[in-house]
Amino acid sequence: MSLMQIPRKIEYALRAMIHLADHPEGVARGAEIAQREQIPKYYLEKVIRDLMHRGLVRARRGPGGGYQLARAPGTISFKDVIEAVEGPITLNVCVDGSASCALQPTCRMFRVWEEGQRVLLEVFSQTTLQEIASSRPALPRARIAVEKEGAAVKA
Repeated sequence: MSLMQIPRKIEYALRAMIHLADHPEGVARGAEIAQREQIPKYYLEKVIRDLMHRGLVRARRGPGGGYQLARAPGTISFKDVIEAVEGPITLNVCVDGSASCALQPTCRMFRVWEEGQRVLLEVFSQTTLQEIASSRPALPRARIAVEKEGAAVKA
């Protein structure tokens, strides 16, 4: 059975951006993002590069360097992130505005694709990194203890 699903590249980009939104004042190292968000480091670097080219992320060099959001998390939508790494979002070729389908004048599915496209773009446009970062779920107690212990070891 095949699934219709979001490409891994988009998922990784969104996870990395949410991680950065969790640290709006600070900087996160690539290794930290990769480990915490379970993103292969080589993939993270590629995604971060795309996000930097679109002006969503900036790099800080030197000691204490890493990555940070280039804009406030409340001004960056899921749509911004998705389009930075994959280009325009299109549910089906008939609703992308450029291709003309010979079946379109009589296509009975067009209305469904058009409505699906509208709703999808609406959700992705209205969902910001700030909204997601502020809805962070509580960590299970066992994980909190492990993270505190890990922080004590690093200190």
